[in-house]
Amino acid sequence: MNKQNIYWQLYQDDPIIKPGFPSPILADPSFLFPEDCPDGLWHLFAHNIFGVLEYVSEDGIQWKKRKSIVRNAMRPFVFFENGTYYLYYEKYKFLHVLMSWFPYRKWKSHIEVKTSKDLVNWSDAKTVIVPKFPFHKDPNFGESVSNPCLVKFGNRYRMYFSSALVMIPDCGFCEPKYITVAESNSPLGPFSYFSEPIISPNEMDPFCNLGAGSIKVIPWKGRYLGFQNGIFWNPVRKESCSAILFLQSEDGINFDRINHTPILGPTGKGWKASHVYACDVKYSEAEKIFILYFNARDKAHWTKGKEAIGLFVGKVEETIGNAKSQSKSKLASHSNRNSSSKSHTFTKSKDKFNQTSKLKVKSKSKDSAKKKRTKPKPKKSKTK
Repeated sequence: MNKQNIYWQLYQDDPIIKPGFPSPILADPSFLFPEDCPDGLWHLFAHNIFGVLEYVSEDGIQWKKRKSIVRNAMRPFVFFENGTYYLYYEKYKFLHVLMSWFPYRKWKSHIEVKTSKDLVNWSDAKTVIVPKFPFHKDPNFGESVSNPCLVKFGNRYRMYFSSALVMIPDCGFCEPKYITVAESNSPLGPFSYFSEPIISPNEMDPFCNLGAGSIKVIPWKGRYLGFQNGIFWNPVRKESCSAILFLQSEDGINFDRINHTPILGPTGKGWKASHVYACDVKYSEAEKIFILYFNARDKAHWTKGKEAIGLFVGKVEETIGNAKSQSKSKLASHSNRNSSSKSHTFTKSKDKFNQTSKLKVKSKSKDSAKKKRTKPKPKKSKTK
């Protein structure tokens, strides 16, 4: 019987994409492989303080901003099926994101979708998820549904999303409190909502005691893997943090952690010193790697912190008896184009919070990861 071991590592210590002036943040990336795009390029969607932007790349490393897709929106997620691209995002009122940083300003948002056949021309927006149940709302902070993630289950579609808000005092703004689900026969809805959250904060949970944050779910090897950024209070550092937790589920509803500690979290210094936030993850069968783009924050408070996008990689090795098959993973090899740019071989990074770990993925397993020290990547790629 085959057993999969996953080695997680940062592609490089620096961000892959930095925020451009005047926005201090670039956050919540969602991406497409080049083989799924008409122009043969990588496409990535993320948001700044003004709305959702699109970036393109020949190799998944060097990115260029293409255009703004929608204003007054954030936390995008792109889904592709049968020649149609579905771009979901959290929609809010004009300037509402700026005003929400001030006390006593209640938030209100819903989730919309735009569709496209060519990633150039987009349809009008359609509302697909609105605050409905009490746990979607908070009397002090407002009504919120956010962080959409669409997954196909047989002939149905399941929308994972965050709901409600919790104030994070040292950040000066709110974060998502719960994670829940809605289902539909179509990516465009209508969706039927679960009446309870599937993930809630727990004061006894060291990595999810303030808020559930968000989750991205992907099917893999007959199960579902979840990548959740839990929001928590760190009693040692005496500050709030966020880190990516690696989960699995048999049914896509009841999730267990594969290991006790996060696979990627704040380092205490540098561009990801304070919080490691939401991500998007896809698995390459050809390269046997997970590709995970995430955003991180250097300082907690909104008046001081900046957010940028990084790249994290999970290398899969399969053990058959005593024989190990190791793949030499190259991100640029996903492109179906001949490019003059150098191939980028994944190398392990010396991240202090999360040194490269070997995770044995087993059903219902919660074994802690074994940690392995490795040399950092000597060459840094350029960012824009």
